[in-house]
Amino acid sequence: MTARRFSSRKLYSLRNDIPVDMVIENALGIPCRIADGCFRFLCPTCNEFNTAVNPETNLARCFRCQKNFNTIDLVMLITGSDFVKSIGFLKDYQKTIPKQTHPLKPDTKVGDNSMEHIGNVLKSIALPKPASCGSGKDLYNRVLALEQKLESLTRQIEKIAKSSS
Repeated sequence: MTARRFSSRKLYSLRNDIPVDMVIENALGIPCRIADGCFRFLCPTCNEFNTAVNPETNLARCFRCQKNFNTIDLVMLITGSDFVKSIGFLKDYQKTIPKQTHPLKPDTKVGDNSMEHIGNVLKSIALPKPASCGSGKDLYNRVLALEQKLESLTRQIEKIAKSSS
C-alpha cells in the first residue's frame, strides 16, 4: 500500500528540486518548444502556447488562462491521478534524473571556497564573444541565452551547496 503521509521535506523536494520544465518535457511528454529564447509548453487547460516557466519559483504559468502549475499539479492534471499517486510518479521520476556532478575535473579544484574554482565554472558556460553585436534582435537573443545559462548555473550551485551541507 502506498504511503498516505509525506514529510514536508519530501514534498518540498518533489515540488522544487525537480525542474518543472523537465517534468513537462520528459516525464509527461507535454508538447513544448523554445520560442523567442523562452521555454513554452502547451497548456493542459486551455491548449495554448502562451506559457512560460519561472526557474526561480519552479512554476509553469499559462498567461491565457492565468494558471500557475507546480510539478505535482501538472502530474495530477495530465495523468488524471490523485495526489498520492502523483507523488509516487514524481518519486519514481526523480530517481531517473542523473545526479549532478561537479563540472570541474578533480585536478582543477583548488579548494571548496576558491575563487578560481568559481571562475572555472563560469568559463565553462560562457558563450563565445561575437565579432559584433549586430541587430537589436541578435543582442536580445544573446542576452536571453546568457540568462538561461545563468539560471542553469544557479541551479547547479544550489544543488552543490545542498549536497555539501
